[in-house]
Amino acid sequence: MLSHSSRRSLAIALTVVAAGWMGLIFYLSSLSGDDTSRIFDADAIYWLGGGLSYTVHVLLYSVLAALIQCALWGWNRGPSARWVISVVTFSLLYAITDEYHQSFVGGRAATVTDVFVDTLAAAAAAGALWVVITPEPRSKPV
Repeated sequence: MLSHSSRRSLAIALTVVAAGWMGLIFYLSSLSGDDTSRIFDADAIYWLGGGLSYTVHVLLYSVLAALIQCALWGWNRGPSARWVISVVTFSLLYAITDEYHQSFVGGRAATVTDVFVDTLAAAAAAGALWVVITPEPRSKPV
């Protein structure tokens, strides 16, 4: 079991990493359409086809949800279903602001589909993490 100061340090570190991850998402959304095509390998784009964008969205928002959820658990002494709901709600709001921001970038467009994919990825990651981390209820002896 971690001491209070170790737990607090871990919570701070996870919060900083989650904020940094949000910065990465913001940065990637700031890239023009031409810049994004230069980042990804032509073979990867061909292999994934139109799914590359969704693959990136799923990866970014799954990791974001996991980082935020772990940070919340660090600050609030453990897993709870309410934190899963909070993480999904926060991810939804961040996805909306991210798409709005992206609408001002040349060669990019904001779509409701991207917000849906982001939120679904966050919900799946947060839910899966909660199921994995939450101990099974022990049955009472009969």
